[in-house]
Amino acid sequence: MGNGIFGADPTEMRAKGEHIRDVSSSFVENYKKIFSTVEEMTTSNYLSPEAYAIGQNILSYSEELENMAKVIDNYGVYCINAGNRVISNQNDIIDGIGGGHNE
Repeated sequence: MGNGIFGADPTEMRAKGEHIRDVSSSFVENYKKIFSTVEEMTTSNYLSPEAYAIGQNILSYSEELENMAKVIDNYGVYCINAGNRVISNQNDIIDGIGGGHNE
């Protein structure tokens, strides 16, 4: 059982936030490539009605995937901002007691 203390390295929080944002961006790039391919496929004259229906079904998830990417990216921004706030608070405390900055 833990001691009830939560600890987080603010520099690591910022780095994790940047990583989360990078992964979110990569996710967006990949699903847009897939959707672009499916859109091109659904405009083909040689596509069967069944394949067209499958393509349209895949495309119907566009908004949900876009929203999910925004949520993931926002979480990354939250982690970066939280790390920055912790560092800022630490610096304010150090300034308050007359010390130097550690970053």
